[in-house]
Amino acid sequence: MGICLQLEFETTGDEMIDREHAELAKLIDKVRHVSRSDDRDLEVMDILTEMYLYAKAHFFDEEWLMERLGFPEREAHAAMHKTFLTKTHELTDACLAGALDFAALGDFLADWLAQHVVQHDAKIVLFAKAQK
Repeated sequence: MGICLQLEFETTGDEMIDREHAELAKLIDKVRHVSRSDDRDLEVMDILTEMYLYAKAHFFDEEWLMERLGFPEREAHAAMHKTFLTKTHELTDACLAGALDFAALGDFLADWLAQHVVQHDAKIVLFAKAQK
C-alpha cells in the first residue's frame, strides 16, 4: 500500500522532533488512504492504535525537551498533547462503534498536526535557539 497523500508543514529545525512529525504524517496519510478501502474499519483501528502509541511517545519526547529547556509554555503545550490523545482515543471508540466519519477523521488529523507544528512546536525551537 502506497501513501496517497503527503502532508506538508514547516519543519521545526530540531532533527528528532521533525523526524517524529514526519512519522506521524505518514500514519495520518495511511488513515486517509485506508479510509477509502472496503475493510477500512479494522485497518483504520490498527492505524489509529499505532498513531496513538506513536504520538504518546513523541509527546513524551517533546515534553522532555521542553522541560530540559525550561520552556515557559510547557504546561499549556502538554495540555494540547493530552487533548489530542483523548480525541484520538474517542475516534478509536467511534470506529469500534461503527460511527466514525472517515473523511472527517483524515482531515482532523492532518489539520491538527500541521497547525500544531507551525503554531506551537516551532515556538519550542525558537526558544531553544534563543537560549544558545
